[in-house]
Amino acid sequence: MPAEVRPYLVPRPGTVVWEPWFLLDAEEWRSLPDQIDGWDPGTDLRAARRVRVDVARFVQETGLDLADVALTVSWTSSTTDMTEAAPAATFDANGMAIVDTTLVGERLSGALTLRSTISLVRAAVGRGVGVAAVPGSVLAENVQRVVLETMSSMFPVHEIDFSHTRLSPTASWHLETSTDLTAPFYGTFRVLINKRDRELRTAVARGAKDRRQQALVDELQAGVATLLLELALHLRAELAEREEWPPDSVGDVLARTVAASPLHAVAPPSSTDLAEFRTQISGAVRNLGRGRIFQ
Repeated sequence: MPAEVRPYLVPRPGTVVWEPWFLLDAEEWRSLPDQIDGWDPGTDLRAARRVRVDVARFVQETGLDLADVALTVSWTSSTTDMTEAAPAATFDANGMAIVDTTLVGERLSGALTLRSTISLVRAAVGRGVGVAAVPGSVLAENVQRVVLETMSSMFPVHEIDFSHTRLSPTASWHLETSTDLTAPFYGTFRVLINKRDRELRTAVARGAKDRRQQALVDELQAGVATLLLELALHLRAELAEREEWPPDSVGDVLARTVAASPLHAVAPPSSTDLAEFRTQISGAVRNLGRGRIFQ
């Protein structure tokens, strides 16, 4: 994919150094992972990063003073489609800017896209030809995605009464899926919990759990992960039609699910092989860290 060409001068590679994101975890700063296992919906996240700029090179390459720009950070949730931003951070004389912000948990879900930019914050008057002049002009940017994994393995959870739907009223849960591989994954896949199963409803709620409640959550997580892997294996031919699917699309998540599994070369089972296939699926799901883990 060709790089975006902007109608004004931008810093060359290496002039801006995007240092890693860090996440505050139990009063200790840790590198922000690609996915956050065990995140409870509604929990705030505090994240921070530093960005360094070679001041002399930046001024020479862009025609701007460092005081004309600021570090801006915004984030978007794939499920809620909500976008928020942290206050802009200025660069010091040494070319360092730090952003330390809290992401409100009630507005987060699915996958987060964290976008950091160096943007013009004041109109540039009397600048040379090709120098950015409109406030908001983006001179450099960096994007990082992180998946927030809930107890039901990455899916939004909704409670409904199955007796009012086409679903079996005695089933405990149902995973809504889609075979539209270009559709947004976190907007189309969700777990439905039957309100009639009060024990499971209580178990998936936020807060501490006793051993039985944790066992119910593990069982749900394993069941959802098993269904997702089976669906991915059944769609292998369609998934192989493209080398790369849009980020966080159904095709992207299912393709990564197959790639992470040792079953990527296993053919769909016949009726005589179904039992062995299900055993292989169960083992693969546990290898992926889903469900109850051997002690």
